[in-house]
Amino acid sequence: MIKVYKFSLLGLLLLFLLTGCDEESLTGINQLDVNDLTYRMTDSLEKNDGAIYIDVREDYEYNEAYIDGFENYPLSTLEETYTDLPNDKEIIIICRSGNRSMKAGMFLKEQGYENVTNVKGAMLDWKGETKSK
Repeated sequence: MIKVYKFSLLGLLLLFLLTGCDEESLTGINQLDVNDLTYRMTDSLEKNDGAIYIDVREDYEYNEAYIDGFENYPLSTLEETYTDLPNDKEIIIICRSGNRSMKAGMFLKEQGYENVTNVKGAMLDWKGETKSK
């Protein structure tokens, strides 16, 4: 007799976590800790690798405090503006908490962008300098 087990979505997620699968393996989106962001940006400039840094918060949030080097591409309008982004460069995405940047990353992956990186911790954990408009 064959037993059939039904797994809930939560059960599958728990299984992935227990077997060592991480968010990057599940989504195909690279993860960069916010504490490593300054180093990554400096390294990118030195190597002139052309990485693109985008902030997907809404305009009013971005204008209050943004990291120099990040361009604003609000998630609410990304479907209309993503074609402005080159698909042959790494796209590094930040938001307030990491939620919207993951959604943006998943959207870009669906559109064929292969080198997408989410900044974990995002602006909530950012300790560096910011600018405002």
